[in-house]
Amino acid sequence: MAAFVCLFARSYAQNGASAPEFPKNGESLQSKLYKVYGAGKDSVVKVLAQKNILEMGPDGKESARTLLDVGTGFLIAKDGTVMTSAYITYGADKLWVEWHGILLDAKSVGFDPLTTVSVVKIEGDFKSKDAPIVQIDSTADLPPVATMLVAVSYEMGLPPSPRFGLASGHNIEFGGSFLPTVYVRTNLAAPSGATGGAVFDLNGKFVGMTIASLPEIGGSFILPAKAAARIRDDILLSGEPVYSWFGLRAKDADGLSETKVVVDLVVENAPAKKAGFMVGDEIIEINGKKVVNNTELRDCTFFVRPGETAVFKVRRAEEILRLEVLAERISPDVLKAAESKLAPSVRITGAGKKSDKDASEGKTAE
Repeated sequence: MAAFVCLFARSYAQNGASAPEFPKNGESLQSKLYKVYGAGKDSVVKVLAQKNILEMGPDGKESARTLLDVGTGFLIAKDGTVMTSAYITYGADKLWVEWHGILLDAKSVGFDPLTTVSVVKIEGDFKSKDAPIVQIDSTADLPPVATMLVAVSYEMGLPPSPRFGLASGHNIEFGGSFLPTVYVRTNLAAPSGATGGAVFDLNGKFVGMTIASLPEIGGSFILPAKAAARIRDDILLSGEPVYSWFGLRAKDADGLSETKVVVDLVVENAPAKKAGFMVGDEIIEINGKKVVNNTELRDCTFFVRPGETAVFKVRRAEEILRLEVLAERISPDVLKAAESKLAPSVRITGAGKKSDKDASEGKTAE
């Protein structure tokens, strides 16, 4: 067993990732699960949203109906700031957070339609309750595939429940659509109410937030901790996400000994075009970090802010070039198109936003 653990840890080190901890001193996996769930459940909350909607009846007449959405969130600050899913909070006329069985009024701080992260704040003096919070590491690496995970959520509106599973992959696209950043794919089911829940590793470290159910594979997507921290900071500082745009797309291609990251689209008049990028360029590094696949490239570019310069090292034929890309802010149209997907296919009235007649018409840019 000792030899196996050494080989296992060495394989992770060779891939640039830290190996997950195994139970020590005779501590069982069951004990680990008890600890993670016990430490996490008091920082996880139930989020309730009242929405007034208009529905079209079979007779062509509109009728008003009140809808109550219920999901999960988790405390990220002692003052009652909560991270949750925008699918729950979008268009709400009233918001509540239930903590320890107490229903508390809340208000929206802001949301990101691309990652579907929403931040709400409990009203009143919540800080005096000295509630435990989820610590989000803004420098955390992606959890390696096969990392054991524990999700805690209010699935189906029931008391906080744990689910145990594995990180099963890292995705930058799904179903033919590009994702805003690298998502961690898991085999953790995410039934109704589980979206917005916190996910931990066996050491109790927060690794991400459940953002989407993948019922076809019996799993879910989670937004990694580092990306969650970036979106959290944007919303708390600006009330909205702040995304960069490069006007560049790349794909993985097989090289002689390893995968290459090759540019296959450069948008005219985009920052990448102005920097001198050409289709066929092989991206080797960005900001001094070696890039071995498109997933790593997307993980790096997600954290470049508008107005910052990203330094790329590329190979063109036999020449190595240094290209500096001044990132621009993404078009508001991209966020608006994503926002339309948050609303149900009926119109929301009152304090909420009004959706298109068919929310599926929204499109996201590459």
